[in-house]
Amino acid sequence: MITNKINADIILNELESGIRFGTDALLLADFASNAKKGLCIDLGTGSGVIPLLMLASGSNASFIGLELQPEYANIASENAKSNGYGDRFRIINGDAADYKSLFESGRADYVVTNPPYMRADCGAENASDALNVARREIAGGAELFCRAAAWCLKSGGGFFAVYRPDRLVNLFTAMKNCNIEPKRLRAVIPSVGKRPSLILVEGRKDGREGLIYENDLIIYTDETHSVQTEEMQAIYRRF
Repeated sequence: MITNKINADIILNELESGIRFGTDALLLADFASNAKKGLCIDLGTGSGVIPLLMLASGSNASFIGLELQPEYANIASENAKSNGYGDRFRIINGDAADYKSLFESGRADYVVTNPPYMRADCGAENASDALNVARREIAGGAELFCRAAAWCLKSGGGFFAVYRPDRLVNLFTAMKNCNIEPKRLRAVIPSVGKRPSLILVEGRKDGREGLIYENDLIIYTDETHSVQTEEMQAIYRRF
């Protein structure tokens, strides 16, 4: 177990051998910043960092985090309580495949997710089982998470995800199959002239067709990644 102070308000406990707080979580929390009220469900919450960031930045929503791995679920629950959000951020230790028994249908206003983005058979496995489950589609991928999101969401409810650019078709197909219409897309670029490293996507359950491709979010001004862009600095200041 390690403890990090990730901003002025949040102290985060994390598994030393597991998924750690990174840019993808920060950018997804910022991208989903209009989730200000109602109920927001985080599918695959890990240490709980995305709801914690959203709460610390001013969201008045209540949050439920679903986490498959018991060790992560316990840490997320401790993080919610130790940061003063135990009454607004509840953790469920469960499998997204059991979404019909875990959640009431059509109750959530928003769903956020940073799902496993690597195929189960892709590349060398991680030494840590916790990392393997968090990163690889061992226990389910975009299709499962979209089915769970569609069950949880009200008609018109918002879906927010961060995903890999090379698998974007996989995410869009899953969303469309579950009546979650892609409405907004933003590519995250490490530095000028580079290819996207992440894709941020917003969808709307039962939404009409129409996708807005927003300006790219560039993280660094230089190839050595030593100076962040003004926009990236502004995102950090918001949190």
